Amino acid sequence: MLIEQAFFSLPEVLHGTGYQSQSYESGLVSALTLSLLQVLNGRNVPNPIGCLQSERLYRLDGLYQQGGAPRYLRADLFADVNRLFVANKRLSQYGWRHHLWLECKFLRGQAGEDGSRHAGNKSPATGAILADLLRLSLLIPETANKTQSSRYFLHVYDADPKFYLTFRGRPWCKSLVTVGEQEIHVSNLETEPAAVKRLIGDLPGLDVKLKVTNFHAGPLHVQHRPVYWCWLTRIDKVEAKLGEHNATIDADRKITQSANGLAEIAAFIAARLAILPESPDTQPPRPDEQEEAQAEEAAAEIEE
Repeated sequence: MLIEQAFFSLPEVLHGTGYQSQSYESGLVSALTLSLLQVLNGRNVPNPIGCLQSERLYRLDGLYQQGGAPRYLRADLFADVNRLFVANKRLSQYGWRHHLWLECKFLRGQAGEDGSRHAGNKSPATGAILADLLRLSLLIPETANKTQSSRYFLHVYDADPKFYLTFRGRPWCKSLVTVGEQEIHVSNLETEPAAVKRLIGDLPGLDVKLKVTNFHAGPLHVQHRPVYWCWLTRIDKVEAKLGEHNATIDADRKITQSANGLAEIAAFIAARLAILPESPDTQPPRPDEQEEAQAEEAAAEIEE
């Protein structure tokens, strides 16, 4: 719910007088972070910046499977809002969670000067978006039978999304930019073209169904460029199957799975997702992240 509030202030941060213009994805994440800080400040949260972490590791040790090679995959933004002390079962029905995970994609510069031309090659954008959806859906660590995490995908375009996304043959792309509750189904990923596989890897047999809620903040007219179509997708339910493994993270927070199903599916995806050279995903944990991992392990032992 806090991310949603911050999202609707994003056009002001991107275009308002006194704010710096943003041309890169990291700048877009910073703009949303600034808006989220304003939301937290409005609630008088002490040291609100302490709630936020950019480039958060999905696994603090990089390991998705015992004996496997580490993969330092990171989310663009993470927030721990447990200190607000407002959560209860009734509020959770509206999507409130203690941990907020967000990935972001900023698609721009390929739709012509007036934003009316289809991108020459839509496959890289499709692959990048799909990779982020898979990360959010299935890589967030879940150690209990109820999730504490909400999953958000921020995607912003400098033209109508139809100029960047391939709707034909991929109905999930259309569902991603349709306001309200939608269903997304991705399967047969082994048949995707090489340009998509370069980002998601080869994922034969993976079947993922999502129930999402989409929020939109867009322009009334486009006389003064740049102008942005801002979309926020909240993933409310995840169903995944891979061979004999299956896992469901339901809208009521309950997690049901086959024996070790979620971990097996996460390890399968993490081992195959592309890591771009010199991206944060190539960087092992910093000393402060290692300390955090040790603190979390100690806290888990106390709870047990």
